[in-house]
Amino acid sequence: MMAFLTSGSRNPVSMNSIRVVIVIFLLFFSWLEAFDTQARADAISDALTGIHLGPGELDLGGSLRYRYEYQDNFNVQKYGTNQTDDVLLMRTRIFLRYRLPQKAHVFVQFQDARYALSRLTRDNFGQSCPYWNELDLRQAFMEWNEIGNTPLGFKVGRQVISYGDYRIFGPGDWGNVGKYTWDGGRVLVQTSFLNVDVFTAQRILYLKEAFDDEHYPYKVYAAYGEIKAIPRHKLDLFYVVKQDSDDTTKGEKGVGDLLVQTAGFYGKGKWNRLDYAGTFANQFGDYGKDNVNAFGFNAEVGYTPVDFWTPRLAVSLSYASGDSDPKDGTYGTFDGVFGATDAYYGRMNLFSWMNLIDAQVGVSVKPFKGMKLSLDYHNFSLAQKKDAWYYSTGKKMRWDPTGASGSDLGDEIDLMWWYDIHPRVNLMAGCAVFFPGDFVKATGTHDNAYWAFGQIAIKI
Repeated sequence: MMAFLTSGSRNPVSMNSIRVVIVIFLLFFSWLEAFDTQARADAISDALTGIHLGPGELDLGGSLRYRYEYQDNFNVQKYGTNQTDDVLLMRTRIFLRYRLPQKAHVFVQFQDARYALSRLTRDNFGQSCPYWNELDLRQAFMEWNEIGNTPLGFKVGRQVISYGDYRIFGPGDWGNVGKYTWDGGRVLVQTSFLNVDVFTAQRILYLKEAFDDEHYPYKVYAAYGEIKAIPRHKLDLFYVVKQDSDDTTKGEKGVGDLLVQTAGFYGKGKWNRLDYAGTFANQFGDYGKDNVNAFGFNAEVGYTPVDFWTPRLAVSLSYASGDSDPKDGTYGTFDGVFGATDAYYGRMNLFSWMNLIDAQVGVSVKPFKGMKLSLDYHNFSLAQKKDAWYYSTGKKMRWDPTGASGSDLGDEIDLMWWYDIHPRVNLMAGCAVFFPGDFVKATGTHDNAYWAFGQIAIKI
């Protein structure tokens, strides 16, 4: 798989890039040598946890993450750059949690995200840059569960909202800055049969060099329920409203309000050596003067034949509807809600859950404790020929409204490796290649795209 870095690519990996990777790993092993025993690491953690302060206890902690990426013929903004690029992503997070005996706590987290090496400068981005967010407040909330020994609770403030497998609501944490953070409030109801969250929130707009005090123009209202009374199986129900009443949404029939409603379910389970997971979401409402009629689903089945190395074979199909007619006044493009993309629709992040058919087969093994290897193949196509290819940013990458370019987007192969080398240290590496299909070839540049990365994540 790594051969493409020196042969199929227009430019081999530069010696400067190799030096960067070597330096990162040397820094890592120097850090590991300084904390060479589990007992010493636990002692440091214990010193930062459970600090008695007033009526409660204070926990301190954080994380460091460094990732080097080699990109050929694509970057975080677009496919078809006809250039190679290197980027070193650096992210630091620190937090404090103050725990009260009444099952309540206050949590504050700061983040500093920066990058180096890349051809892209901060001037290549608008207000928000997915690589850069100088020291800022990422989370600051109070949460109190089981108020007065009741099933009721609340969580209010700046927070990350995620559920299930992150396909509907996810933090989008692969990105250097992160994708979704919210200012909002949630009411929690927890019983032996059902957990329900009801919340309203506004999504934070990350600012490159200023405090993150702005929001996206829409508001979100949602209810998410987790049914717990089904042995060995999980079933979640959700209802999400995305609303913008500023009369600025442009549909095919004209400008109006945005009111997209999403209702559906997520389930997973296991039976002997078979496992399954699935999500279905139906969307309706208003998109400007248009009616919304869209849906998306995912279905996956896995099989683990033996316990030795835990090999798992899996097949998966993800579908997101597209707009079949750009002039009929019906908005048919499923919008992906607020879910993660990196773990699902190809590791290269060339696609989002919008006007997409993604047929995937894969195999994974766990040769050692804490280690995992996976190999996945994706075949991508447009759900509707007259709708666009939507990038992981949700923006249109290529579009042929006549439909004459077909629907074949191409194929991607991903090879990934994870290793928890230490309870507080995770290593990750991978490489991938994208082979463009007929639609891509008919609508612009169409060379193969290549990607490789190495990452170190450290918990403090």
